[in-house]
Amino acid sequence: MNAVAEDLTGLRYAHGVDQQAGVLAYFPEAEPVRIAIVTSRRTRRWVFPKGSIDAGMTAPEAAAQEAFEEAGVIGRISTDPIGAYRVAKIRPPLIWTVEVTLYPLVVDEVLDVWIEADQRERRFVTLDEAAELQADPDMLALASHFLGC
Repeated sequence: MNAVAEDLTGLRYAHGVDQQAGVLAYFPEAEPVRIAIVTSRRTRRWVFPKGSIDAGMTAPEAAAQEAFEEAGVIGRISTDPIGAYRVAKIRPPLIWTVEVTLYPLVVDEVLDVWIEADQRERRFVTLDEAAELQADPDMLALASHFLGC
């Protein structure tokens, strides 16, 4: 995060944009196609697995690692991103912007027990079901475009 400015709410705005890698984990053989979504730890909103890119990792490797840790799925990750979307992160007293570059992953294996199973709920849903759960519309628009829905 870069410079910080404060507004009347007491939140301090960090300037600049943090980069994260996200994953669209999907089952292409399902009709309609199903995708993996998880709840965020803090707000319990439905999101795609995503996280920071650790030193020594590529963005696609980081995305695949997030799929494994957050959703308990293993598969074949593409090195070609689908696109990117931005989200605001709020952790009082700070607020900042995160740009998530999304990578597709064809799911080969679903684990019954995974690293963050006790911290998140996981579902395999259609895009319409994800929209009904009020998942981020920018995130879903990228997925819809990629999946041709």
